[in-house]
Amino acid sequence: MKQGLVIGKFMPLHKGHEALIRFAALRCDELIVLLGVTEGEPIPGHQRLKWLWETFRFEKNIRIEYTDDPLPDAPVSSRDVSLVWAAYLANRVPAVRVISRSEQYVGFLAQYMGIEHVFFDVARTSVPVSGTLIRKTPYACWDFLSSAARPYYVKKICIFGPESTGKTVLAERLAAHYKTLFVPEVARHIIDDAGGCVTYEIIERIGPAHAQAIIENTAKAQRFLFVDTDIEITRLFSDYYFGKVPRFAPWIDSANTFDLYLFLEIDTPYIEDPQRDSEHMREEFRKRLFDVLESKKADYEIISGSWDERFHRAVAAIEKRWPALENPDFKR
Repeated sequence: MKQGLVIGKFMPLHKGHEALIRFAALRCDELIVLLGVTEGEPIPGHQRLKWLWETFRFEKNIRIEYTDDPLPDAPVSSRDVSLVWAAYLANRVPAVRVISRSEQYVGFLAQYMGIEHVFFDVARTSVPVSGTLIRKTPYACWDFLSSAARPYYVKKICIFGPESTGKTVLAERLAAHYKTLFVPEVARHIIDDAGGCVTYEIIERIGPAHAQAIIENTAKAQRFLFVDTDIEITRLFSDYYFGKVPRFAPWIDSANTFDLYLFLEIDTPYIEDPQRDSEHMREEFRKRLFDVLESKKADYEIISGSWDERFHRAVAAIEKRWPALENPDFKR
């Protein structure tokens, strides 16, 4: 059996890496993909390992391995560095007979290990991108990112505020503007399915259902995910109506971690709805929710004005924080 090897940092995993790995897998019976991790790197090793596993888990002749052993930086085309790596690899993967990469050091490794080497797309013409470029401008390079790596870079934005302030309308409009997805407020559907009656048991169901929707949509979102309300609003309503708050599992709070909150002011007409309490509660809820953001030390922007003004102020708040997203490929 001919065993092959690809080594790399995959920081992040991108389409060029995928092409290299599949190219190498066609030239051997079993391919070992060795992820090399060094302490202090900008993307955690366990995250990169997860991306590799998700991407290649159904390809039977590809085996993913991991090392955080103290080794010099592999992508340096140095004979001295290659000599250290060759000694390490000869001990770790002694059955390897062919190694593939696009960098020059692969030739040095193969020479010192006495094995075959195959260069892949040295000029990087098939997938013209690098990990360094993606880390610098991930959103401009979005199409080059591996599908498994994209959720890591998605910016989650919560549309936050009291009742009848246009959260759903703004979430939908922003998602359409940025050609991505939004997570609607699941509470409305759960309460409707229960006959319109709000119970403490219903509150306990809302938290996990909303968090699961956030997780599922993050995996499919394009650069941004807009989320209508969060777990803190669920807690506030639970405390207000029942005097107690469910103890939600840690994964639910983790899913409700946001890069930005758009806090909608109450300077809009109140629209009656069977699931809303009353207009006078908006002021109290506004204060409570604002206190939540302050206690979390969250990044937020207060959004007020007409519906159109809210939309334009929300876009301005987003692009103030992520100017690299000014890309004509995804803006209207």
